[in-house]
Amino acid sequence: MREVIIGDRIKFKRSKLLLIASVFPLFVFIMNFSDFYLRLDFNRELAQELHTTEWSFLVISCHWAMFIMVPLSITIFASKIVNIEHEANTWKILFALPISKYSIYLSKFIYLFLLCMFSATFIVGSLLFIGIFLDFNGPIPWDLILKQAFYPYIVSFPLMAFQLWVSMVCQNQIIPISLGIIFTLSGFFLQNVKWLFWVYPIWGTPILPSDEFNKVIINTDLSFFFIMSLTVGLLFLIGGMIHFSKRELR
Repeated sequence: MREVIIGDRIKFKRSKLLLIASVFPLFVFIMNFSDFYLRLDFNRELAQELHTTEWSFLVISCHWAMFIMVPLSITIFASKIVNIEHEANTWKILFALPISKYSIYLSKFIYLFLLCMFSATFIVGSLLFIGIFLDFNGPIPWDLILKQAFYPYIVSFPLMAFQLWVSMVCQNQIIPISLGIIFTLSGFFLQNVKWLFWVYPIWGTPILPSDEFNKVIINTDLSFFFIMSLTVGLLFLIGGMIHFSKRELR
């Protein structure tokens, strides 16, 4: 397993994956920074309407960009990680080595997860920069910022496992990318159908505005989504590993 992870790391160093992983959180940063920089007074008024701090309102605003960015980024990450093998046609070489196919599959998932954590860390830095640069009032809510950056990815465990599965078994990467786009767009309209695993990123936020938009409420459904994410994610991960292990060479 260790040798597989090291081998993948060497491949990924040449693939500009970290640069790609920076693009999506950069998009979130640009959206939020431009919004708050150009409409600072207006956003402060909205924060007052919600009876919350500027920091909390920034977190809420960030979430609406993240629930689009997270599933799309996972889709692209999974496709790029696997397409390195597809394009170079190295599956035969990997399968001929005395290593488990489970190790090959799991190594890809580990790097997919690490790329997501890299993007989440970028989000943390983005939120801190916006708040400090615009001189937000009050102390920095570290707990809130960290949760907002990492929770959407954590509850997206099933989406990571599913997208990796499809990317691994499909030579044509248009298929997994198309599925990822469909999930992203349909998730917005089906967000209240909570058993659909691709809507989990929408609910992976620590706070939400009330329906009346007059206060900020704690997301009490987080525990449910963490449990569902772990359960469904493991099913997809194990199912994908078994399917991949039975793949025949062509």
